[in-house]
Amino acid sequence: MVGRNFPSRGHPAQAGAVQRSESDAHPRHPDGLPADRRGGGRITNADRSHRAADPPGPAALTGRAAAARWTLLELLHPIPSLLTTLAAAGFALIFGIGLGDARLWWIAAIMLLVQFSISALNDWADADLDRQAGRRRPIPLGLVRPGTALIVAVLCAVGAFLLSTLANFGTVALLLVGIGLACGWAYDLRFKGTPLSFLPFAIAFPLMPFWIGLLAGRPASSLGVLFLGGSPLATAIHLADAIPDRERDRAAGLRTLAVALGRPGAEMVAAGLLLVGTLVSIVLVVRHGSTSIVGISLVAIAASLLVLSVSATVGRGSSALLGKWMLVAAASLSAVPLVVSASGR
Repeated sequence: MVGRNFPSRGHPAQAGAVQRSESDAHPRHPDGLPADRRGGGRITNADRSHRAADPPGPAALTGRAAAARWTLLELLHPIPSLLTTLAAAGFALIFGIGLGDARLWWIAAIMLLVQFSISALNDWADADLDRQAGRRRPIPLGLVRPGTALIVAVLCAVGAFLLSTLANFGTVALLLVGIGLACGWAYDLRFKGTPLSFLPFAIAFPLMPFWIGLLAGRPASSLGVLFLGGSPLATAIHLADAIPDRERDRAAGLRTLAVALGRPGAEMVAAGLLLVGTLVSIVLVVRHGSTSIVGISLVAIAASLLVLSVSATVGRGSSALLGKWMLVAAASLSAVPLVVSASGR
C-alpha cells in the first residue's frame, strides 16, 4: 500500500521482546492488523477505521487524467493563444479577407504558432520562479522537461516562418513575423522583470493588424495610425494585467513597469494611456466621417468603461481585478475603430 513503511521481513527482533509462539498469536487481518479486539470482538468489514481506502473509480481516474492533460497543455497558454489568434482572424475579416480566402487560414495558423512559441519559452524562462511560488505549471510539476519546452518554442517559431514562406506572403511579411516573434521572446528573456516590460507590447500589439493590413494589400502609409493609437492601448493593457500581480512581482525581485510606478501611479498611467488611445479612436471616427451606430457605440462603451476602470483600478483585491478587465475591455473596444479606419472601409 502506498504511503506505508513496512518493516523488513529479515529484520531481527528487538532486544527484550517477549517471545510468543505461533499458537499464542492473534489471527492476522490481511492488512497486517490483529483480527481480534481485546474484548473478543472481531473486526468486520463494517469497521471502517481499519479498512483500506477504496481505489478511485473510473470517473475519478478520468478526471485526474483530464486535469493532467490540461496542465500539460498549459505549456502553450492555450486560452490567451487562441484569443490572440481569434483577434488576428477578426482583423483579417475587417480588412476584407473573407472566410473563403486562404490567407485568413494562413494568418490564423501563423499567429497560433507564434503564440505557442512565445508561451513555451515563457514557461521555460519562468521555471524557477514558478517552482519557488508553488505554481502548478507543467515544468515545476515535472510534466515537461525544461529542454523539451525550449525545443517546443523553437519548433513553433520555425513552423511560423515555414508557413509564412509556404503562403508566399513575401519578404516584408516574413520580416514582420520575425519582429513580432522577437518582441515576445525579448519579453520572456529580458524585459519582463524591468521597467521596459511594456515595450514588446507597445510594438507587437499594433504590429499584428499592420502585418494583416499589408497582406490585405493596404499601403503602409495608411497603416501608421495603428501605432499612434495602438501603442498607448497596448501599454495600458500591459499595466492592467500587471497591476494585480504587482506585490508578488516585487517580492520575487521583479521590477516591472507596474512595480516601478507603484500605487496609484501605475493605475493612473494605465487610465491615462487608455484615454489617449480612446481619444485617437474618437478623432478617427469623426475624421473618417463615420456615422455608423456600431462605431459610435463602441467608442461610447469604451469611454464608459474608462470611467469605471479609473475608480476600480485604484482598489485592491477583487476591485483591482474588476478594474483590470474593465480596462482591457475598453482598450479592446477602442482598438476596433483604429483597425476599421486603417482598413479604409
